[in-house]
Amino acid sequence: MKIHSLCIAKNEADIIEQTLRSVALWSDFIYVYDNGSSDGTWEIVLTLSKELPQVVPYRQDGQPFHNGLRSEMFNHFRRRSQPGDWWCRLDADEIYIDNPLVFLPKIPSKYKTVWSSSFQYYLSDLDAVRYQQNPAAYADSVPVEQKCRYYINNWSEIRFFKDHPSIEWFPGERWPAAVVAAQAYPVRIWLKHYQYRSPKQIQQRLAIRKLARDQGCGSFLHEAQSNWQSSTLQAAIPIPSSDNPPVEADWQSRILPAQQLSYDAHDGRFTAREDLLPTLNPVQERLRARIKLLFRAFRRSFVVQKNAPLMPKT
Repeated sequence: MKIHSLCIAKNEADIIEQTLRSVALWSDFIYVYDNGSSDGTWEIVLTLSKELPQVVPYRQDGQPFHNGLRSEMFNHFRRRSQPGDWWCRLDADEIYIDNPLVFLPKIPSKYKTVWSSSFQYYLSDLDAVRYQQNPAAYADSVPVEQKCRYYINNWSEIRFFKDHPSIEWFPGERWPAAVVAAQAYPVRIWLKHYQYRSPKQIQQRLAIRKLARDQGCGSFLHEAQSNWQSSTLQAAIPIPSSDNPPVEADWQSRILPAQQLSYDAHDGRFTAREDLLPTLNPVQERLRARIKLLFRAFRRSFVVQKNAPLMPKT
């Protein structure tokens, strides 16, 4: 069994090395696609690839983010994979709590996907005070675990899927239909997700996502919701609605009250909030994916029959 990780990064220079070094402890291949960094992220990736053979720089270009970027990487490197290997959707700002090398081999063969239990870290009002007193405490050079201590366990999504010859990942798909239709392992894998790390990084994050929205990417609408703070304490991704029109935000709008978050004391204990996590393996999504697979199979069969040579008359 090998693990292949697909990572898309843009302006993550303050954390990308920590992420890649941690992932190199359990992933056999880390394919990195830089879609337009201007802060030295790509140069860090290139340097690390000379030290860590697991790090495989794929390409750098300025394409706006879209889900097809991962499908492009998957199809490019698919030849390195064998049935039974695992593929990981890796964000450039996350560090795993559970070790996939220990977690994945325990999964019975009937399960083909693994969902995350993401402990999402935020800047709290206490961090804001500390930053005003000592901005250097949130400098890029400070390890992320030191400056980010407040979190809430409020998100989950597919993070791993098992390779199989039947899997096809078409451009633009968030996941292959066969992956969405597959049965998920009922235990989620734990990870720490550092989306909001410092005032400087948050401001940059918001600017990047605004640009992506302006370019037609619909993946970051939640960043522009006026009810972001209240919704985040209930679920990780606020649902856009006409009652909450898009607003232009700054880093201070991403501050959450420490008393409503959990504190990471670095003792290995975490407060899990299953009540805040999305439903594991939603039935409707699986059904839609299966219908898509049936339609593709029917269309493929129709094309084969249409192009089949006519049998000579006897």
